[in-house]
Amino acid sequence: MIMKTIKLLFTVTALAIATVATAVEKPKLNVIPLSTDRAVVSIRNEEATKFEVSIETKDGNLVYYKQTNKPLADYQKIYDFENLVNGDYVFNLKVNDTKVSRDFSVNFSGIHVGNSEVRFDPYFKYNDGILKFSYLNFDQKDVNFKIYKDNNLIYKSKLGDDFSISSGYDLNKLEAGNYRVQLSSLGNEYSYNIEK
Repeated sequence: MIMKTIKLLFTVTALAIATVATAVEKPKLNVIPLSTDRAVVSIRNEEATKFEVSIETKDGNLVYYKQTNKPLADYQKIYDFENLVNGDYVFNLKVNDTKVSRDFSVNFSGIHVGNSEVRFDPYFKYNDGILKFSYLNFDQKDVNFKIYKDNNLIYKSKLGDDFSISSGYDLNKLEAGNYRVQLSSLGNEYSYNIEK
């Protein structure tokens, strides 16, 4: 199968910047220690929306998960970390296509909170047989692109480690069916389904 790459760098990059600037959520996540084993978590978003919060160990084991039942613009709760084993953790907030993460550690001297990091899911668009996507690669690690049909890999490519990655593919020669596109980088994996 021959895949033809379309040169869309200026168009897709401009679209990605416009999308990030106007369409994404801009949530704020604060974790403020109150004592050696308690912290207040405060979340604020521009619009009321449902969101997810989770706490993971540094190696990715889930310790806590909560999803809101109704849209909220503000959320505040005191978390008791007394039962957490001393070590390093990540507090995650997921609002639509935006993820805010904050490292923190728990030890005998208390709770120590690090800086927050914001990540955006890639932007995908499929129209008239053309797949366009853009991704802000904050970690600047190698990004891989794959296409699957019925869970069988039919195409793969390395897209590089640039901060802004945007590309386009002409999928008109693919036969009818269901496809899954995957972008992956540094343990992050994003999928997009296409029906031809």
